[in-house]
Amino acid sequence: MSETVSPAESSGKKPPSGRRWSWWNLLLVVSLALNLLVAGAAVARFYFPPSPERMASLSYLQLIPRRFMLDVDRQRRETLLALLRDYRDRFRAGQQSSRAAAASLADALEAQPYDETKVRAVVDGFVRNGTDLLALGSQAAMEFIAKLTPEERADLARRIRERAGPAGRK
Repeated sequence: MSETVSPAESSGKKPPSGRRWSWWNLLLVVSLALNLLVAGAAVARFYFPPSPERMASLSYLQLIPRRFMLDVDRQRRETLLALLRDYRDRFRAGQQSSRAAAASLADALEAQPYDETKVRAVVDGFVRNGTDLLALGSQAAMEFIAKLTPEERADLARRIRERAGPAGRK
């Protein structure tokens, strides 16, 4: 019997074996995966913009549920959010005052000798600042509500009832 010799064997080269994964191929696959992840995040950001709460920092305006802002069309939402943005600097100043009061409280607690009247004064100042922030939030809410149409007020009332119901915050 004669043996059949392949051309690769006759030239002294090894026949090609199955696919080999070198570190270079692995690096290319990982790079492609990361690029697809970044592209997916960019596309998601485009198709799913940040929530109205994130855009206007509505956390200080607790009377207006986030979902209400999603119910309003885009142009109207921008108009209403512009109203709230007018209050942003005043709220930030109040929040900075609260942080400063907290730092003052820490200093008063560490002071030697301990001075209870100083601690009480710092805590009272913190409470006053909180009251001022609540009053500012109430003023912003009233101005916001005054700009709503009757249909929007009804929708806001529905969303407030949903949030206050047994299901809790949304």
